[in-house]
Amino acid sequence: MIPTEHPLPLRFPCLHGLRLGLLCAALALPLAAPAQPLGARGEDFLYQVQAGDTLEQLARRYTSQSAHWTTLQNLNQVQDPYALPIGAVLRIPFALIPERPADMRVIHLTGTVTLDGRPVHEGQTLADGQVLRSTGRGTATLQLEDGSLLTLAPGTELKVGHARAFRDTGLTDTRLDIRQGSIETIVAPEDTGVGRFEVRTPATVTGVRGTRLRVHADAGGSRHETLHGRAAVSGGAGQAEQRIEANQGMAYDEDGTFRGARPLLPAPRLPAAQDAGPDRMLDFPEIPGAVRYHIRASKDADGALLAHSQRFAGPPIRLPALGGLYHVFVRAIDDLGIEGRDASIALRLQAGLTSADGLAVLSTDGTPVALQAF
Repeated sequence: MIPTEHPLPLRFPCLHGLRLGLLCAALALPLAAPAQPLGARGEDFLYQVQAGDTLEQLARRYTSQSAHWTTLQNLNQVQDPYALPIGAVLRIPFALIPERPADMRVIHLTGTVTLDGRPVHEGQTLADGQVLRSTGRGTATLQLEDGSLLTLAPGTELKVGHARAFRDTGLTDTRLDIRQGSIETIVAPEDTGVGRFEVRTPATVTGVRGTRLRVHADAGGSRHETLHGRAAVSGGAGQAEQRIEANQGMAYDEDGTFRGARPLLPAPRLPAAQDAGPDRMLDFPEIPGAVRYHIRASKDADGALLAHSQRFAGPPIRLPALGGLYHVFVRAIDDLGIEGRDASIALRLQAGLTSADGLAVLSTDGTPVALQAF
């Protein structure tokens, strides 16, 4: 159970109707935990007070000018700038926080991925306004300065809206637009807190704080799934902001209308780790409530260095013909398109002939054509 924040004489303006999917002060950390930056609300950065904080110190740390303490005092209606209640949440306007361009770098690629229509390469950095596209079976992984990871699934189009970093704090200010496809994020993995991290689809805006989040967008709307931490989603005009807790998913129509929230379907029960057999089929019991399944293969145990992504009607599922040791992740998908929790297994996959789109080439009896080393 998370304790309530200590009361502070603050008056936050009403955000009803604003399409800003940002964390609110109610998502504060437990008082026993070290204080951290809490993300953003509207055009304000949120900071949770810890022992010894003063407005002058916070103004100097985040705005580079201690004289801004009077602005923070007036904005937050603080009576005593030297006696801030521990655990309370302060607002610091982004307009006062000096920023610099942040490093957003491609660290992993498979298949066909382009940046502004040209082939991209590992190590390349992205700038505001650039568009990254993964076509066919292509995948890409991006890394931010704070260690955050973003993995693009095949068929994803992502535009960098804003890539900045708070000067001298180690915090980033990132806004991304997904026009179609899916991304999976591991935000602030070192648990240092978040300055601002937003993911926008044509219908929704999602704001996150130190979380593992998935966002999917297509012509039918968007789906949002939180595996760890918390996030908040805002839909179309007049739609109330919805918070996503850990192990929960939400769905929205193409116009931003909220369709519902559900617990994530449980992870499938996979067999014990083993080398994939010659038929490269992975079987497991069906998950009640599942209408499809999603298999992903990655070079790492976190699933960030994606090599393969494909959806199936049901088990058994054909494993990809990648060749080598991979971490294979399988999850169930419900009738709203919300994807469930992952089961994972380390498998040594056999190499095989594949078509141009990455699918296995089958022999006349329906088994994959294997590649043998001679």
